[in-house]
Parts: sequence; C-alpha cells; structure tokens
Amino acid sequence: MAIGTIAGIGLGLAGVGSIIGGSSSNKAAGKAADVSLAVAEKNNALAREMYGKNEGYLAPYAKSGLQPNSLLAGAAGYGDTGAYQSAFRKFIDGSDYAFQNAQGTNKVNSGFAGSGTLQSGAALKGLEDYEQNLQAGYRGEFNSLLGNQQALGLSAGSSLAGVGQNYVNTISANNNSAGTAAANAIIAKGNNNPLAGAMGLLGGGLFGMR
Repeated sequence: MAIGTIAGIGLGLAGVGSIIGGSSSNKAAGKAADVSLAVAEKNNALAREMYGKNEGYLAPYAKSGLQPNSLLAGAAGYGDTGAYQSAFRKFIDGSDYAFQNAQGTNKVNSGFAGSGTLQSGAALKGLEDYEQNLQAGYRGEFNSLLGNQQALGLSAGSSLAGVGQNYVNTISANNNSAGTAAANAIIAKGNNNPLAGAMGLLGGGLFGMR
C-alpha cells in the first residue's frame, strides 16, 4: 500500500476521532448550559416566592401611611383641609374630649361665679381660652398619631423598595449566570466543530495521497 494511501487512511481515522471527540465536547457544553439554566430558573422561582411573601407583609403598612400623609397635607393647608377637619372631628367624637370640656367649663364657671363675675367678659374669655387650649392639645395628639402612621408607612415603603431592588438584583444575577453559561457553550461548540476538524484532516489525507 502506498505511503500516501496509508497516510490518508490515518488522517481519515483521525478525522473520525475528531468528530467523536468534538461531538462529546459539544454535548458536555450543551448539558452544562442546560444545567445552569435549570438552576437559574429554580433560583428565580425562589426569589419570586420570597419577594411575593415580603410584599404581602409590607404592602399593607406602606399603604397605611398614604391617608395620614394626605390628611397632614390638609392640616398644613396644601391639601384637602375639609378631609382633615372631618377626620379630626371623628377623632374628637371618639375621645373623652366632651367629658374633659364639660369638667373644665364647670371649673372655670365656678371660679368666676365665686367672684361674682360669671357673665363678665373675662369669664367668657376664660371659657374660650380653655376650650381652645383643650382642642389644641387634642389636635396635637391627633397630628402626632397621623405623623407616626405616616412614618410607619414611609418606612414600610422604603423596605418594600429595598426588597424589590434585591429581587431585581437576584434575578439579574441568575439570568446573567445562565446567559454566560449558554454563551460559553456556544463558543465551546464553535471551537470544537467536529465537521470542520474532520474535513481539514481528511483534506490533508487526500492531499498526501497525491
């Protein structure tokens, strides 16, 4: 058998070996990409589940701060002042304001009655001052309660935003990892192209036969 023929056969066998080896490498790269994608999908599912739970916990608190914020805007004069006054009246009606007001009024009247000036201007001014001071105290308490709830809502909203950002970061990292694995698999397949390698070797064999 001619040397060129033997060389051609040897190169041909090498080409077949290249096909087998390259195909094996391609399968391994593809499998690695599939595994990476599957892991990313599982991680994404877990991240979605945890985000949903955290959102469920925090969202009601975040929403609870919206109305107090609106009412305080009304109290400051750049929102719905009517809504604020209505809410304050409900707060007063549910408190012991009426009892305290009655007790205080009786005390003021008794004081002026003892001095014989019950119907005087000073008596009327004393009653007005007492009622205004009492209402101011209740208004301050009401505004403080609104402020506390507003702060709670803001804190919960900030926490929810942080949870959302963490969710985005986690999903992005998972997808980037899976994308990198897939890209590497494509590159590996290109570098291990069995057909191209075999054709080159077989071509070399045929050339050696001449």
